[in-house]
Order: sequence, then structure tokens, then C-alpha cells
Amino acid sequence: MSETSCCPYCGLPLRDAAATAQPDGTAGRGVEPLYREVRRIREIAEGRAAAADARRIADLQREVAELRATVARLRGPGVVPLAGPGERAPGRRAG
Repeated sequence: MSETSCCPYCGLPLRDAAATAQPDGTAGRGVEPLYREVRRIREIAEGRAAAADARRIADLQREVAELRATVARLRGPGVVPLAGPGERAPGRRAG
């Protein structure tokens, strides 16, 4: 069973070598290995990009978790809500 190659740009299947025969009688086989190689390189690049994206997302999630822990530590055990406009903050004396 032969694998049908596709154009790396448009994705359309390429015709077989007999259908792509050149006027001088030679088959158009010189391009097909190039298309396979381009497709293989593209798959490798996409796989590396996906892995790099996954690592970047994991790094950002870890940074967010660290920032949340820092904010929670700075706020302390009792979180005091901020006063809105015209209100006194809880625990403050009027004066």
C-alpha cells in the first residue's frame, strides 16, 4: 500500500508519478520526496512548538501559584476588606 503525498502548502493530494510524467518521458518523482521531507520537517517543528508551549504554560501557572501564595502570606491570617467610598474601614475609630 503506497502513501499518498500531499502538498505541504495547500494540503491537496499529489497525483502519482505516472500521472505527473514530464514531456521528456521522465516521471515527476524528484518533487515527491521533497514534499515528504517538508511534511516531516513541519511535523517535527509543530511537535517542538507544542512542547515549548506546554512548558511555557506550566511555567506561567507555577508563577501564578507562587504569586497567589505570596499575596495570601502578605495579607496575613485575617483578611480585612477595603472600605468603599464614604465608609469607615472596620476596626478604625471615628475621629
